[in-house]
Amino acid sequence: MTLYEENSGVLRRMAAAGDNLATPRPMDFNLLFPTREGAIDFARRVDALGFAPVVRPYDNPNLPFDVTVTTQPVEPTCDYVTATEIRLASIATEFGGRADGWGCMEP
Repeated sequence: MTLYEENSGVLRRMAAAGDNLATPRPMDFNLLFPTREGAIDFARRVDALGFAPVVRPYDNPNLPFDVTVTTQPVEPTCDYVTATEIRLASIATEFGGRADGWGCMEP
């Protein structure tokens, strides 16, 4: 299954549960890092690109730092979610990190 198909399935399940996907809401993308320095450098890079990152400790001995990147799309489309996830994951790999999914709350 591709990332696009996976994200499409999540969004379909959200809509089937009654979530109005046309309503804007903050979306959080999580990325995990093995070092604090890598997490901070990543956060600085994506902050410069206009994203809102927050670095926190994470309960994983191999990847003990989480960066939550919050975005505010006009609406959470599969194209937007997938492109953002790929973009952030690509940048994270430069600092030893990896993507760990996304989420949002129903407004």
